[in-house]
Amino acid sequence: MPNEEKALADRVRSLMQDAGMNQTQLAEAIGITAPKLSLSLSGDRRFSTFELAAIAERFHTTVDYLVSGKQRSTAALAARDDSHKSPAWEVAVQRAEVLDETEAALNDLGIPQTISSPAEWRRPSLSGRAIDVGPALADAARTLLQEPYRDDMPGAIEAAFGVHVTAQALGSDFDGLSWGSEDCRIIVINTEVAWSRQRFTLAHELGHHLAGDVDTEGLIVDKDVMSTHHRIPEMRANAFAAALLMPEQEIREHIQGTATVTPALFASLVGTFRVSSDALAWRLKNLGLVNDAERSRFSRMSAAEAAQEGGWGDLYVELVKHQSRQRPPEALVLRSLRAFVAGDISAEWPARALGCDANLLHEALDGTASEAPQDKEPVFIP
Repeated sequence: MPNEEKALADRVRSLMQDAGMNQTQLAEAIGITAPKLSLSLSGDRRFSTFELAAIAERFHTTVDYLVSGKQRSTAALAARDDSHKSPAWEVAVQRAEVLDETEAALNDLGIPQTISSPAEWRRPSLSGRAIDVGPALADAARTLLQEPYRDDMPGAIEAAFGVHVTAQALGSDFDGLSWGSEDCRIIVINTEVAWSRQRFTLAHELGHHLAGDVDTEGLIVDKDVMSTHHRIPEMRANAFAAALLMPEQEIREHIQGTATVTPALFASLVGTFRVSSDALAWRLKNLGLVNDAERSRFSRMSAAEAAQEGGWGDLYVELVKHQSRQRPPEALVLRSLRAFVAGDISAEWPARALGCDANLLHEALDGTASEAPQDKEPVFIP
């Protein structure tokens, strides 16, 4: 038996021993016969990709570990740190870890990507003040984002940078997180905050990825992206988000020829850039376009007031209507679903990416549902 296959078999045996499981039980759990499993463990038969995925799922580990013996990533280890823990924090970290394990399994099984590789990101120099570096990063990032990226920021980020974006309800006192490992880059956003805060958080987390903050830490948790603490990475990420969402050149083009920023113009700009009044007011103040008194007054304008004054009421309704909508990481979902339909992996992996029960995928693929009571009338008779 080759050394690699022997090591793989040894790891499977070790997992079986730790779980108190014999070969017959494992064979039944992964859907093959005991003789087939015995042949694989003795080196006379190779494990299929489907079987490796099923074994990893059964023992709550990764295919990467089975094949190479590699332990969890820096991000997964960082997730064990309880310095920021809260119920929302734990849910978000668990979600990121599940997605990372799914991506790692697909990579180890040789499942092809479904989208073209993102363009190479060339990071500008990070020397200088954080509030200056952030806009420089944003200018570079904007060259790779497809227009109009404001309409679908998550999709544009996934396509341009290969960072998976997922959004779901996570609870209070949490905005988002960034996760990075050898296999996967992830942004998790909380849908239990207003749409404008979600968009700012998404841009903020992207800033952490593009600045390389996630590369060194593995996991960055943001309970409050609007916090006034002065850690350089957070200041840089906020400066990046402001410049990405509200580009200076576009702002100046909109106000060109006007002596002052009127309430009506300010209200229209809130809708144009799809940000909060407070975020835009601070951006205008930092660009020297309004004074502090004007910033304070504009910051108090509610989103609903801005929509009415600025003439973007329909857009406001759409943003509010969809702000609680959950979003799975679309590229990862598509990749795993195609592999499942092709019979290369079990339903567990796309179910993980979608955050649903695997039985739902079997029902969708097979067109079968649970058996209805015998006394129940059919809904439709042709």
